[in-house]
Amino acid sequence: MGRIIVANRHGHQLVEWTTTDTAEARSAVADAERILEEARASGCAVSKKVDGVHVIDRTPFDPAAEEYQIIAPIAGG
Repeated sequence: MGRIIVANRHGHQLVEWTTTDTAEARSAVADAERILEEARASGCAVSKKVDGVHVIDRTPFDPAAEEYQIIAPIAGG
């Protein structure tokens, strides 16, 4: 099972998916891919867990990934 943790000013949102071949799983994977694309387009940083450590990720969505995190840009000054 994979997941995306979306950190924002309201806490965090968790999106999960499985890679089983069902209509529900395919829909969840498509939603997760859309969420990552929208986050990147709006200027958020995306990290992916690789070998137990989160690293900044700019590659296309990988449904086999264990975990992604989306971090909103810091605003203010």
